[in-house]
Amino acid sequence: MKKNIIIVLLIVLIGIASVLGILLYNKEHKIIENEKQLKELVKENVSIGEFKKKLEGAEIEIDEELDSTSSEIIGASEGKVYKIGDSTIRVYKYDLNQTGELTVSNLKLAQESGKVKIPSLDDLEIGVIYNKGLVLINDEEFENKDKIIEIFKGL
Repeated sequence: MKKNIIIVLLIVLIGIASVLGILLYNKEHKIIENEKQLKELVKENVSIGEFKKKLEGAEIEIDEELDSTSSEIIGASEGKVYKIGDSTIRVYKYDLNQTGELTVSNLKLAQESGKVKIPSLDDLEIGVIYNKGLVLINDEEFENKDKIIEIFKGL
């Protein structure tokens, strides 16, 4: 009887180890797949600082600059909020070293349809403009909008 229990326990342990091995393999495989997709999606990238310099070079006065605390909800690595007059401009950077599903899916969505999803808000989609690893939130009207978008696209 003891022998049968030991054999059953060994079979169960082998089964558990096999399932864990498969899960770990799939997780690692997904990360590698996401890295490949990310490299295909982002051929060039620029910094948020470069965008700010271009704005200032075009004589667009930034009244206030804040770090965005919401970059992770769209899979971005960093974000800035610029107060320009009565308007708020939000720009986010996607990092090539972040291979999370949200990062990859939002980069793809931004490039293909000019939107990103916010899963924590029931997959709310907001309009964006994508350029070289950056997204400019484009869901509201703001002062000098056409000029700012032209500068952003010209990076």
